[in-house]
Amino acid sequence: MEVQTSPFRKVTAATAADVCRRVELSPEAVAVLLPELSPQAFLARLVDSRQFSDAVRFLAFCLPSREAVWWACVIARDNELSPSETTCLERVVAWAYEPDEPKRRACMEAAEQLNFEGAAAYAALSAFWSGGSMAPEGLPPAPPDPKLCPIGAAASILLAVTAGEAQSMAERFEAAIERGVDIANGGNGKLKSVSRRSMS
Repeated sequence: MEVQTSPFRKVTAATAADVCRRVELSPEAVAVLLPELSPQAFLARLVDSRQFSDAVRFLAFCLPSREAVWWACVIARDNELSPSETTCLERVVAWAYEPDEPKRRACMEAAEQLNFEGAAAYAALSAFWSGGSMAPEGLPPAPPDPKLCPIGAAASILLAVTAGEAQSMAERFEAAIERGVDIANGGNGKLKSVSRRSMS
């Protein structure tokens, strides 16, 4: 898999180091980080060295919240889903297309119905953690930590990718990262079951 060297359209960070101040990566990933590396160059290094989990976490923190949540949804929908998981991801899609407070809170309800377990639940949690308040309605606002949304999105993607056979895991990681890069460039992640509407 080749990762582009031109800047990602949706990524505003000038350097990978700017992103890495917020995301927790493995010592092996940190070892290949250079101060002057761009986000796309560092992502390429992570992929080339097959540090796929770190690549997913890093790219999730590179993306704006809405795009990170959409990426999680795209990858979760690759797997066989229960009716409850399908409903959960439909709520995430609805929020991604038109983010508002009722849809954000509906994502939390869907995650709760899944007992906060699995890729679909974490995709929904990442949407809930994208902004607003974590407190119940009517109580003083409690904004989420900005790290929670990309953490939830990355967790969703990692759960989805690692759910399959071990022999093809590297290929699934590369496909997931390729879709994330497409989203970083304003695409929709090549999700076949949804019309190719841009996330711009």
